[in-house]
Amino acid sequence: MSLIIGQDNFGEAVRQQLNFIDKSLFIKEIFDNKDIAVSVIVRPRRFGKTFNMSMLHHFLAAEVNGLKTKDMFEDLKIAQAGERYMKHQGQYPVVFISFKNVKHSNYASTYDSMAKLMSQTYSEHLELLSSQKLNHHQKEIFLSVVEERATQVSLQSSLFDLTHALYLHYGVKPWILIDEYDTPIQAGYLDNYYKEIIELMRGLLGSVLKGNANIHRAVITGILRIAKENLFSGLNNVQVFSVLNTEYSEQFGFTEPEVDEALQKNNLHHLSTNIKAWYNGYHIGNAQMYNPWSIANCIYKKGTLQPYWLNTSDNTLIKQTMAHADALLKIECEKILEGKPVEALVDENITFADLNGSGDKLWTLLLFSGYLTSTRTELAGFEKKCMLQPPNKEIGLLYSHVISAWFKESLGQQNYHYLLKSLITGDVEEFLEILQKFFSESLSYFDVKGTAPEKFYHGFVMGLIVSLSGTHHIQSNKESGRGRYDVLIIPKDLTQLGIIIEFKVAKKNIDLQAAADEALEQINQRGYATELAQKHIKKILKMGLAFYGKEVALASQS
Repeated sequence: MSLIIGQDNFGEAVRQQLNFIDKSLFIKEIFDNKDIAVSVIVRPRRFGKTFNMSMLHHFLAAEVNGLKTKDMFEDLKIAQAGERYMKHQGQYPVVFISFKNVKHSNYASTYDSMAKLMSQTYSEHLELLSSQKLNHHQKEIFLSVVEERATQVSLQSSLFDLTHALYLHYGVKPWILIDEYDTPIQAGYLDNYYKEIIELMRGLLGSVLKGNANIHRAVITGILRIAKENLFSGLNNVQVFSVLNTEYSEQFGFTEPEVDEALQKNNLHHLSTNIKAWYNGYHIGNAQMYNPWSIANCIYKKGTLQPYWLNTSDNTLIKQTMAHADALLKIECEKILEGKPVEALVDENITFADLNGSGDKLWTLLLFSGYLTSTRTELAGFEKKCMLQPPNKEIGLLYSHVISAWFKESLGQQNYHYLLKSLITGDVEEFLEILQKFFSESLSYFDVKGTAPEKFYHGFVMGLIVSLSGTHHIQSNKESGRGRYDVLIIPKDLTQLGIIIEFKVAKKNIDLQAAADEALEQINQRGYATELAQKHIKKILKMGLAFYGKEVALASQS
């Protein structure tokens, strides 16, 4: 009983009798929030947004793509919720549009794709061409959109015109469902046609949502709330539901009981502990959720644990934004690597123009995109103070990859490889030579101005060695002997070299070597090698590293 993978059309899933987790109470919540004219629900990619919107579409409309919807919900939870909800089934005209595939490298292709998408959307309502309620001019506008010859002005007003025509024809106000509204905007941001796509989307969405008396309600999904671009300016009744809100918290992603039941039916329940470590941990409102895409793929692969969700996308926005992160944020990534929370102010009104890699904007992006989760959220003025950390092991892999990329970019792939190899083999002379060369030539890439030196160098070295995590356990600031070491590198093969590193920052250049000697002496005096000895590691390298600006000194003992 594998779960569906890649099928986001609810009607086809029902028709083909595919297995899916019943999220039909999403419909109940939509109707319970009846006073909200426009609901914007933001969730990470592949968390079931398109499938849920397709399900809502099939619930509201009597027919979708020639398929009758009357009996589709009989065995689902929404039917059990009672007649007050089921009386709405099949009673509305619906405009459903998904922008998830409108992502191109240039504006011209995006515009053409948008025109084609609107043509497809109009073609789902061809009955309007024979309507007695529409005049000749309205039908001509309709045809121009279907035939992809509409002007830009007509294209921007096309959603408004369609809802108006549907209301005239049926005498019932239609619902408008917009899926992945921010996908074209993200593409525009990444490929440098941001201004043009914002203008197009503002016209398209603003016209249909602002003061439109022709629609019953609107439901919109995306990854980010893009408020400052004024896409929804002037709308008085818009409510945004992010991962920090309790509304709809269990409707996107899988709950633990849902996952337990799916694992049980597939004889995989004995793997639940490991599966939880890999794919659970998303705090959404008051709920803790599993990544649905990863769970479905893990079940299909008979419990094989691997980064399914990370491999569905090139993570371009995340990588690009993190690549431009400032020094303080790079240092904070040491905490991320250790699984420790980072405290940050989250601005729910983020705009792509803010994503310059500095301040709390990066943490906001990582939170809403699913690369971090908030374990504690509290109000701090107009913002929210969150304790952020990676939700699970799958996401933790991304940070190791991205941080390694920072060093490979500035040090060079080959030199980076030699640096790590010299460290784990105990060739301290080559390690110092490459490290010093890197500091002299590239340290400005990691500008430390305004940062605490000890914190910077510690975080810097932790990031430098993160690529060793495949073959070594890397620990930081933990007790061993009679104190806390700075860094401990424990080989997974206990016959290999174990390494202890202690840092010092010299006050003057002439004190540099003395500071390194002091760091080595501290390792011996406080017995930092105790943990390695307890693991029966016989080959141990003790290393004191001292820093002064771009200068580095080393003292070692094997």
